[in-house]
Amino acid sequence: MATLLRRLSLRRRPMALDKPLRDELSSIEQLEERAKALAARFTLDPDFRRGGDRTYRRLDDNTRVLEAAYRTLADDVHRGEFVTPAAEWILDNFHLVASEIRGIRQNLPRGYYRELPKLASRELAGTARVYAMAVELIRHTDSRLDRAQLMRFMNSFQSVAPLTIGELWAWPSMLKLALIENLRRLAARTLQGRVARRAADAYVARIDEGGQGELPPLPPELHTAFVVQLLQRIREYGPRLAAIRSAVDGHLATQELSSEDAIRAEHQEQAATQISVANVIGSLRLCATLDWSEYFEAVSLVERVLRQDPPGVYGRMDFASRDRYRQAVEELAGIRAQGGDAQLRVALRAVESARQAAEEGTLGDRAAHVGHHLIGKGRRGLEADVAYRPGLRLRVRRFAYAHATALYLGPIGGLTLLLAGLGAVYARSEGATRATQLAVALLLLLPASDLAIACVQRLVAWLAPPRRLSRLDLAAGLPDDARTLVVVPTLLSSVAEAEELVAHLEVLALGNLDPRIHFALLTDFPDAPSEVMPEDAEILAAAQAGIEELNARSARSPEGGGDRFFLFHRDRQWNPGEGTWMGWERKRGKLEELNRLLRGAVDVGLRVRVGDPALLPDVRYCITLDSDTRLPRDAAKALVGIIAHPLNRPYVDPRLRRVTEGYGILQPRVSVTMASAAGSLFARSTTSMPSRPPSTGASPSTPCSRTTCSRGSTRAPRWSATSSWWTTTRRACWPTPAASTAGCAGTGRSCSGCSPGCATGRAASSATASP
Repeated sequence: MATLLRRLSLRRRPMALDKPLRDELSSIEQLEERAKALAARFTLDPDFRRGGDRTYRRLDDNTRVLEAAYRTLADDVHRGEFVTPAAEWILDNFHLVASEIRGIRQNLPRGYYRELPKLASRELAGTARVYAMAVELIRHTDSRLDRAQLMRFMNSFQSVAPLTIGELWAWPSMLKLALIENLRRLAARTLQGRVARRAADAYVARIDEGGQGELPPLPPELHTAFVVQLLQRIREYGPRLAAIRSAVDGHLATQELSSEDAIRAEHQEQAATQISVANVIGSLRLCATLDWSEYFEAVSLVERVLRQDPPGVYGRMDFASRDRYRQAVEELAGIRAQGGDAQLRVALRAVESARQAAEEGTLGDRAAHVGHHLIGKGRRGLEADVAYRPGLRLRVRRFAYAHATALYLGPIGGLTLLLAGLGAVYARSEGATRATQLAVALLLLLPASDLAIACVQRLVAWLAPPRRLSRLDLAAGLPDDARTLVVVPTLLSSVAEAEELVAHLEVLALGNLDPRIHFALLTDFPDAPSEVMPEDAEILAAAQAGIEELNARSARSPEGGGDRFFLFHRDRQWNPGEGTWMGWERKRGKLEELNRLLRGAVDVGLRVRVGDPALLPDVRYCITLDSDTRLPRDAAKALVGIIAHPLNRPYVDPRLRRVTEGYGILQPRVSVTMASAAGSLFARSTTSMPSRPPSTGASPSTPCSRTTCSRGSTRAPRWSATSSWWTTTRRACWPTPAASTAGCAGTGRSCSGCSPGCATGRAASSATASP
């Protein structure tokens, strides 16, 4: 039987074709053993950059062949000609194939491919190791992949030879590359059979043209598809072409085959090709729908090590934050590190440093978290432990951060003086006196400084791009120690406005349903000639009734408990400077008194008019919104997740009495809604940017509001025109883009004397604060 099958599989082909990636099928246990054998056999090439161009040339060639095959087969369908089942699979799913090819080009750029470890063996020289793994897996599964199989194959390989993080991320693209390669080979064989069938039709057509004369000679090499098609056409003509049948039988006899053997072999080939093409399409669809981020973390050895973070914070972070830590591991291991052993050693050393810090202090210490050593202040120590030598670019960057004040203010001052001096020189060339020259220079100082600041800030934003702050993933809900109060400081000027504010507060709550997130109106009355006005009682009663109704309608969760809605109100005080009765320090004063109230102070003018005061001591974070600012769905969780991360928690230096590590106030990005941006001519003229930092009309490249840089240098604070107080807390060096900063302010529990506040910009009547 084996001899017969071997003879049936033999056939002469008009041209040499690459064999499909199809070998002996292996069970999952056999695949695991094969993966271990591959890991032991593969030898990496020190010259890891070679081989990339050849791979992309092959991909381009595969694309051209598949596109040509699709067009050819589609034309056959339009003409009503016969197409094999494998060809039907290609025609029906070519859109998926084209989409995955585009995905490969996008997700596997040439530079990325060149950085992957390559093999040094003669037959695979210059081939990426993960691509060789993908080809071997596809070869022994007939291109049929599933998640469990991919997991066990990868884990078995890494039990012998760990892969790098880059290789793991390239694995999906390598699988697709191998599948496209196999599909190209299968499509070529399908086209070869099509050519053979058309040759048989042409042979019969020559017989019709020749009439009853001598039969044309058969081709010296017969493809089984040619034989099957010719025998089928002979049956259409009856005894007239019996001589052809005899000639075909005689030709096959020289190969020790019969007509029945040829027919059986062709049908088996078509069935096998159909199954292989179907498996390729199914596997491509699996690759397109599989959550590769989850798969990556399930098979990454570095991920398993980092999850041993002593306080367990790493496992509770969101994916993007964990990915930043893994990128730090890659950087410390070095781009030229062969295999994943170096990255694994860096991860183990980082966890060991965190464990030692936890033993010397507590698990709550910043240094006990592995991120402190990978991206925090403990980075220098870890670099020394792993013998990492930063490159020139990183050394220059660190020098710039260490001298941020001089490098920021120096160019601004120099450029300002240069522009003012140029104005004075021009005045002198026009014959102005020295007094006039001095006056011109002084007049030019202000516009010249604005231009200098804009130029320097644009340059700074380009040289020092923002970085995403690490954050916890609180999608499942806030912990007990992260109870948050969302407050809306505002004025109560009429009953209608009070009802509108209550409705706005309900909308905010409906988008953030966590029971440990509470919402409050922080109100006082407008300036007035007397302490109490006749309409005050009615307005306050309307606000109280609205908040009480919200609490009555909101179901109390057994997890969070307590009222979800609060009303804080204070009475007017006499301001001799303004000569009127008003709320003390207006918005700034309300926020300061709220902080003192949350800290347990009793000598405050702010009173809880609605809500359970027993919940206030448990409030840890405040999110401050303007009355025209929206809070997107679950944005409060995201904001709290940022400020609650160990690296972002504020540390107050007892000597300096200010935040020296972490952040006391985080400022979110505030985007203007499309509807409000077109509300007026002023809004249209001031909202050309899609998003702006809150409280300012500055572009996102404006330096942040802080006095202390993350590298320890100082900078003058910036005046916040809308919020009316100086912002002097630490932040990242420059404002981060969307989904990068938070709108949380630590209460007095975290930062002594800091005032929470996220003020919206005034460019439009409505804005959206997003993390």
